Amino acid sequence: MRMPAGLALRGVSVMLLMAWTGGASAIDIQTGNRDLKLRWDNTLRYNLGVRAERPDTRILNNPTYDESDGKFDRGDVVTNRVDLLSEIDLSYRSLLGARVSAAAWYDNAYDDHAVRSRVPGYASSYIGDRYNSHVARYVNGPSGEVLDAFVWGNVKFGVMPVNVKLGRQTNYFGEGLLIGAHAISYSQSPIDGVKAVTSPGIETKEVFLPESQLFLKAQVSPALALAGQYFYGWHESRLPYGGTFFGPADPFFEGPDRLPVAPNGATLARAPSLMPGKRGNSGVSAKLNLEAIESSLGLYYREFDDYNPWFGPNLTGFVTVPGVGTVPTAYRLAYPTGVKLVGVSAARVVGPVSVATDISVRKGGALNTDAVSPLDQEGPRGNTLHVVANGVYLLPASRFWDTGSFVAEVAYSRLLKVTRHRELYKGTGETACVAPDGAPGGRRDGCSTKDYAALALLFTPQYLQVLPSWDLDLPLSLNYGLTGNAASAGGGNEKSLSWSVGAKMTFAQRYEFSLQYADAHAPGRYDPTGTVLIGGNGSVGNNDRGWLVFTFKAGF
Repeated sequence: MRMPAGLALRGVSVMLLMAWTGGASAIDIQTGNRDLKLRWDNTLRYNLGVRAERPDTRILNNPTYDESDGKFDRGDVVTNRVDLLSEIDLSYRSLLGARVSAAAWYDNAYDDHAVRSRVPGYASSYIGDRYNSHVARYVNGPSGEVLDAFVWGNVKFGVMPVNVKLGRQTNYFGEGLLIGAHAISYSQSPIDGVKAVTSPGIETKEVFLPESQLFLKAQVSPALALAGQYFYGWHESRLPYGGTFFGPADPFFEGPDRLPVAPNGATLARAPSLMPGKRGNSGVSAKLNLEAIESSLGLYYREFDDYNPWFGPNLTGFVTVPGVGTVPTAYRLAYPTGVKLVGVSAARVVGPVSVATDISVRKGGALNTDAVSPLDQEGPRGNTLHVVANGVYLLPASRFWDTGSFVAEVAYSRLLKVTRHRELYKGTGETACVAPDGAPGGRRDGCSTKDYAALALLFTPQYLQVLPSWDLDLPLSLNYGLTGNAASAGGGNEKSLSWSVGAKMTFAQRYEFSLQYADAHAPGRYDPTGTVLIGGNGSVGNNDRGWLVFTFKAGF
């Protein structure tokens, strides 16, 4: 089961573009050598979030969602988090340099590590009914980690300049902005979804988790640039954990210890995740600027191991549970390996709008499923087509705003062929497409269709000097599944909606104060009595988790 992961990815992409930057400050440290420059940046962020919606009893009555949904009640503080980002950049005559960044965090709202089921008889998803050390570290803290850690150099081969970077870093291909699940840059780096959902306005550099790699970029001519990357590190994406306010379902993802399956306390143990090796991910790109037509074209090829898993309660070894039937003895997460991607991009300015598109084909990519094979621990794979098109329009001064921006993006995907484990592919008309009552299912049950389309919008009018030294932004975002369910795992669902509206005041272009409301909804299915949520299309467990968050951010 992968759909919530994709929803998380899409939500993260929106937040990244809403990165309300500014407020950053820096210290230029004197080195005694004018050729040697040392810069130190620090950013402090504080988030205080409150649950605005009352828990839906129909969701609480389902043991798949009750722990996450019942962790906090309406009016409770769901995040009370402090984040510190520190960055150091060193350069010598713009020829050699290094960069190191580190993050630290603490969320007081999660000092209580207790997790409990709201459904009588069911165990929780954690041994001892308490978060394990992994979840406690990344959700509660206090803790920290190194992010960027790389060296770089600028050299010339003849007259051709080449930039080389070695170490932990992030680099991205293509033109996608908002709907990352279908962009050329999909799974080009792991993401910190935990930090993203608890920190509205967070900057891109803090959400994408840098990975160890060698990156080269050569300016072959004034019009042509070639780039390549080779990874020698791999870490999974850090997605919202089950049993936390933002967890899409209790057993997700790399956090919980077990999967409750029956009201007699029976659980499936969580087996170690099947993860790929550290080496092998790679990619190359060519970017051509065509000044005659004021356009740019890009070509891309990538081979990668996906950072987002199949959720697979289907291992060898089964046991009979009274009242439930035959179930596997354990479950695990499995990460798809060896995915290949070929893509092309184009961008140009059309009148006042900057337009761009990504077109890519994935071969052997992960498809939508609720299980993995007990024989090879693989889920279904297939070839899929992905198209992303976007436009960016800078708002001209008017009586309604001083300036601002409007970003719109549409995505389309199509299943070309199922290449492996068709019996596990959760598509309409397939054997794995089953409704909650055991009958053949359809798109209302999260089963994929051949075609899928989605829309994302980000509208941000700005008002300058509303008070002396104060600027005002009013960002509004929306993500909506227009038609169909994506065949690619985590690609999106029909009628799934996420949106946010906010206001941000910036003082002296340094201190930011923002207030934002965010919510989401996906079509759900209920039992005959209408008292229990039993399934649906998308991340239905988050249907009652609208929340309000205040953020303060400052650089020093």
